[in-house]
Amino acid sequence: MKVLVNVIDKIIFAAVFILALQVPILADHYRQYLAGYHDATAQSVKAYRQLAQQYGYDNVDAMIDELQNNQEPVVREDAANKARQLQDLISLKQGIETLSQGNYFTQAWYMFTPSRFATLRRVADNFSPSVPLAPAAVLFSLITAIVINLLFWTPALCVRGVRKLRKKPIRFAR
Repeated sequence: MKVLVNVIDKIIFAAVFILALQVPILADHYRQYLAGYHDATAQSVKAYRQLAQQYGYDNVDAMIDELQNNQEPVVREDAANKARQLQDLISLKQGIETLSQGNYFTQAWYMFTPSRFATLRRVADNFSPSVPLAPAAVLFSLITAIVINLLFWTPALCVRGVRKLRKKPIRFAR
């Protein structure tokens, strides 16, 4: 029985370690996806800035504010779309920075946030598992696998410890 438990322990550890190794690779794919989306959004925002400058607005925000006050619903909707793209550009820059400069856990937290699951799904569609070459990524993956493995086995170890204590006879000091 003990041999079976040891084999299961090693299999669980190996599976968690392999999964943990994928996080840095997935973060790199995610960053590349965001960079492409950032470039496309930046092109649109650049065109908005040129349009604002061409028509004498101080900045894009001033142009959008005026468009939002227009009587035509289609113009107001277009202004809302432009404002959303400006916000998207800021969000994309923050995401790229987090995935480029953040540590393993920060990257994982960013990618696996429920509000970003749709993007994660699109990134995962083109993802192929591999092994990271950076020593820091391997070390973080190893530490994560050890901690998760310990958390998985801690309840079983506690139960075993309690059973051993119950079997021991209680000795009173004389």
